[in-house]
Amino acid sequence: MKKHRYVVQRPFLRFDHRITDIDHLADDLRRSSLANIIANDILSERPPSVIGVYGAWGSGKSYLLSQVIRELLERNRKGGKQQAIVCAFNPWQYEMEQNLAAGLIKTLANIESQFPDHQQEKGYQLHNPSLGGKTTHRLIASYLIDLLIEVSPLVVPGGGVAAAAGKAIRSATTTFQQTKDQRAQPLLIDEVKGKMAELVEAILDSAHEADATKQKQYRLVIFIDDLDRCSPEQMVRMFEWLKVHMLVEGCTYVLALDHIAAARAIVGRYREYLGEDQDLAYGLRYLEKLIEVEYELGIARDVEQMAIRQVHYPHKVPYRRVSEMAQQLRGGDFPGVQHIDQLLSLRSLLVPRTMLKIVNRFKRVMEFLREHPLANQLPESYPFWVLFLIAMYYRLNPDHLDDFVRGRGTIYELMKNPGSVQSGQWGNGPFREFCQYADRFGASAGSSLQILRVEHLLVLASIVRESTFDGRL
Repeated sequence: MKKHRYVVQRPFLRFDHRITDIDHLADDLRRSSLANIIANDILSERPPSVIGVYGAWGSGKSYLLSQVIRELLERNRKGGKQQAIVCAFNPWQYEMEQNLAAGLIKTLANIESQFPDHQQEKGYQLHNPSLGGKTTHRLIASYLIDLLIEVSPLVVPGGGVAAAAGKAIRSATTTFQQTKDQRAQPLLIDEVKGKMAELVEAILDSAHEADATKQKQYRLVIFIDDLDRCSPEQMVRMFEWLKVHMLVEGCTYVLALDHIAAARAIVGRYREYLGEDQDLAYGLRYLEKLIEVEYELGIARDVEQMAIRQVHYPHKVPYRRVSEMAQQLRGGDFPGVQHIDQLLSLRSLLVPRTMLKIVNRFKRVMEFLREHPLANQLPESYPFWVLFLIAMYYRLNPDHLDDFVRGRGTIYELMKNPGSVQSGQWGNGPFREFCQYADRFGASAGSSLQILRVEHLLVLASIVRESTFDGRL
């Protein structure tokens, strides 16, 4: 560490987990058993070629992949006969290059730099098996990257290699050179899979040769995260490369993605070939052919507790619910605290990343108000309304929040006068959930908890957005 560098005692809370961050993992969402199951699949006698981990953005897919990686490396450390060589690939980092497959090969070429030495809190280290300094896999990877770059222009956006060949054949203006390229195309494409098999075999052979016991069996495991953050075109093209050219012996892929977003991308890519069959079912059937075993992440348990622990880390706190945290931050009980648990039970708020953002922002706003004289001018129920506005801020259209703090809109009307807006006008998704909550709130709270005046709501909304306030009521 250079002397002029600022020493960070505790890193700022991160909302985007990297799968390579395998130190100090906590099983707050109780998914360690699922991580063990996936690790068992990978190291079984008949391992699947592709495993899918499905879930919406923010559902904890990346964190689960880190748990699986750590479990595999733990088993390596314990000297099991079945050993995993782990490769973590983030295609999002290579999207600007317009060739995700080549990015994957570049990552494999440098696999020895991944998980070389992870010091654990228990005093031992987790790392990939050694390749003994062999460079054969790098030479093969270099050739394969050149091959992929040469082949890629032949894979046009219309729908894969086969579609590209079909369009070339049907072209009325095909020249002799185009015909020659078309004949060469299958040879190049066939060579990709052969070289991929050589690359995997070279990595496994190097690990075996570096093993002093010569008793262990090795399997390459490639974890692909954030593929659904890439453009639909790049995502589907990566599916095509995997399905046709990159599934080889000795290698398992673990893909974490939003399968609904992936299905939409697949339908969009093949739209001109589907005719009237353009629903999600086609995209989901496509994924079924590629992914042999899938696990879909549902609503996680103890999401609130996870978020509370994360925002207070490394300090331990005695409470498990945000309602308890709110009382602690407020310095005691307050009107509206009894409505917090029901608010945070809304399905759309139980996404781990969403809950983490809500709790973190709530803590920051409450700490700001605790030190600001403005808090003395607000009604005692302001902590509840702070949390409600933050929940709206993270889950709803900004216009809905803007309407509410100005004393208008469906949610405001339902809180003031339950049943005043027909359920047919509540829309769908998170907005409907908030409308249902507002209707129940208006009916149950009655006169015991009134909505804040518009001037108070506008002030709190400003603090929620900016975490500060330099004006006055």
